[in-house]
Amino acid sequence: MTQTTQYAYYMQADQRPSSKEPIELSPLVGNWINTKSDTKYLVRVVLTEQDGRLTFQGYGANEPNPIDWGKVEAVPYATGTSLLAAGFHAFYKLDGVETHLVANQKLGILVIQSYTRYVDGSGRTDHFAREFYHR
Repeated sequence: MTQTTQYAYYMQADQRPSSKEPIELSPLVGNWINTKSDTKYLVRVVLTEQDGRLTFQGYGANEPNPIDWGKVEAVPYATGTSLLAAGFHAFYKLDGVETHLVANQKLGILVIQSYTRYVDGSGRTDHFAREFYHR
């Protein structure tokens, strides 16, 4: 007797077929520059593939030199039934600041939403931003 495993789903998209193939990261990999030269957020981001994993390195707006946030792992996501990476999420826990980054790439533009929360007792207001990047 063969037993079939049933997995829960909560929307039709959850019924996608299983795949042993990894998500192809190349659509996201590269050096991305903010389209807004006077941004107050991330001026540049670098996405790399290391050992089959996606890494994110952000550079925060600052004069005269951007602030390197360091590298974190990013979790890639495919779209539809494709195995091509179309987006990702990443998380930074910096000194007193937590930032969730959620992104999608389409037509050569990377759109990054940032959700920043201050956990340092400073009283600063948590905030959201959405900015656009090109290679």
